[in-house]
Amino acid sequence: MHYLKLYIEFIKLRISGVAEYRKAFIIGAIAQFVSYFAEFFLIWVIVLEFQSINGWSAPEVLLLYGLNLSSYAIAGFFFFTPTSQLPVMVKDGTFDELLIKPLNSFWYLVCREFNTGYLSHFILSLLVIIYSFNALNIDMNISNYLFLVITLIGGALIQGAALIITSVPSFWFVENKGLKEILFSQAKGFIRYPITIFNTPIQIILTLIIPYAFINFYPAQFFIEKNDFSIFNSSFQYLTPIVGIVLFIAAYLFWCIGINNYKSTGS
Repeated sequence: MHYLKLYIEFIKLRISGVAEYRKAFIIGAIAQFVSYFAEFFLIWVIVLEFQSINGWSAPEVLLLYGLNLSSYAIAGFFFFTPTSQLPVMVKDGTFDELLIKPLNSFWYLVCREFNTGYLSHFILSLLVIIYSFNALNIDMNISNYLFLVITLIGGALIQGAALIITSVPSFWFVENKGLKEILFSQAKGFIRYPITIFNTPIQIILTLIIPYAFINFYPAQFFIEKNDFSIFNSSFQYLTPIVGIVLFIAAYLFWCIGINNYKSTGS
C-alpha cells in the first residue's frame, strides 16, 4: 500500500513533466508508433507473400505480434528505463542514492523511472490484436476478455523478468549490454513467428529455458483454437500467468543477490 501511494505521487510528477514538454512527448510517441508500425507492416507483407507460415495465416501471425508487443509495452512502461539506467548508475555511483532511502531500492527505482513513451506501443498493439480478432472472426466473450488480460499480464511479467535478469549482472560487470542484446532483443526475435518453424532444440529453449513462447505462441492458440504444440502438451496455452509469476519472483530474488554483492564505486 505504501508503494502504491508512492507510485501515485510519481505518476503525478511525471504527468506534470509531460504536460510541460507535451510537444516533445507527442513527437516521441509518434516516432515510436511509426517505427513499430513499419515492423508490423513488414511482417504482414512477408506472411501475405507466403500465404501462411507453417499453417499460420497472416492474421494469426499478426496476433503473435500483437500479444508480444502489448506485453512488452506494459513491461517496458515499468522496467525498461530502470533496467537500462542501472549500469550507468552503478558505474557513476548514483545507485548509492537508492540504498540510503528508507524504501526498497527495486520498487523505488521502478516507481521513479517508469516510461510513458510505451503508451504508443500499447495503442498500436491493441489495434493489431483487434484487427487479428476481427479477421479471424473470434467471438470475444467474457472468458476470452479475461484470458486476454491475464495473458498480457503474464507476458508482461515474463518480459519484465527478462529485463531485470539481463540488467542485474551490472552489479558485477558494468558493461553488459551484449548480454541484454542477446538474451532479450535477439532471442525474442524468434517469437515473431510460430516457434514450430524452428527445430526441436530451439523450441525447447524458447519453452523451458528462455520461456518467451509463453508470451504469445501458446496463449494465442487458445483464441484461434489451433493445435500446434509440437512436442509439448496443449495445456501450455494456459500457463502464461504461472510462468510469468514464477519467472518474475526469480528475477526479483536475483536482484536481491545483486544488491547483496554490490560494492559502491565510492564516487
